[in-house]
Amino acid sequence: MTQVDQYKGKLGFEIRDPDALSSGSTAVVDTLEEYGHSVRQFQSRNPNLIRLDCDHYRVELRYRRHPIKPTQASAAGADSTETPLRSSLGVTLTPNHPDHCDVELSELLLAMVLRRLAEDLDVATVDWLHVPFTLTRAAFLGVFEDAETQAESHPQSAADHAAPDAYPVTEIAADIAGIHAAKSSAPLSPQTTPEAPPPAATPIDAALDTPPPLPQPTNGAKPVADGRLRGRACFEPVEVTIAQLEEHYAAMLQSPDTRATGRHALEARNRARARAKAVMTPPRSSGTAVARLGGLLAAMPQRMIATTSHLLRSPQLRGHLHIVCGATALLALQSSAAVAF
Repeated sequence: MTQVDQYKGKLGFEIRDPDALSSGSTAVVDTLEEYGHSVRQFQSRNPNLIRLDCDHYRVELRYRRHPIKPTQASAAGADSTETPLRSSLGVTLTPNHPDHCDVELSELLLAMVLRRLAEDLDVATVDWLHVPFTLTRAAFLGVFEDAETQAESHPQSAADHAAPDAYPVTEIAADIAGIHAAKSSAPLSPQTTPEAPPPAATPIDAALDTPPPLPQPTNGAKPVADGRLRGRACFEPVEVTIAQLEEHYAAMLQSPDTRATGRHALEARNRARARAKAVMTPPRSSGTAVARLGGLLAAMPQRMIATTSHLLRSPQLRGHLHIVCGATALLALQSSAAVAF
């Protein structure tokens, strides 16, 4: 499969439409959401450029204004005609994962985007991928109309082919019903007189008698003029979806497996909290040691003063202390020249 880096298309306008970029971006967002590609980011830093980031693609819309540019546009079943163009809107799809992107699906997505833009905007010409010629708006939209016509005629032809086969099926059902009626009306022997059971309905009878199911209208989906649903109209309203999700979650919570899982999760959470509390809480022995060390540091000055006073009052040091004090006093007097030897 050939990998394609980008898928490009361009729409030409005969006039300069300043609202083409904003209107086109809205149409592109609706088309992407309709086909399952939700837009995650919308960038509009440049007045002529809009970038859309999706799950699988990056979409770029660029509006250009240029002088009158005569363009040869091909119409269906006719020669090309010259169309003067004054502006254009380019659409570029870039896959986020080119190695895992299907080329045909990407081309179909680009075709549906261009079709929506051609229907909503006043478009004159359409350029498709790398096709060497330009199509007119009618020729481009005519391709989709022909495809829808063929799709509608195909089920009708299949029904016509299946109609001749319905007659033998009806005959078989009638034969089966006749056999049951003959068995029920046959005389029984005098020895056994049980009641004949009613004829059972065959699968063929049930299939023939059951009418086809009627399509149920979707709440909140409003069809457009041509009978097709677009954008958010393809989905149910948010209120209905929320109600369905609440019922689904309630059923999940009521299941035995969910209750057992929730109980185990609660027990694991309690065990984790107990471990964290044990790690963060200091043991009692360490607190006692800290308190004891603080008491020792606070009692040190008192012990030093008490030891000094005890040594001064000791009888062994009293004489030596007197000699030292006297010598100190004499040295002080001699230094001050109060006493001369």
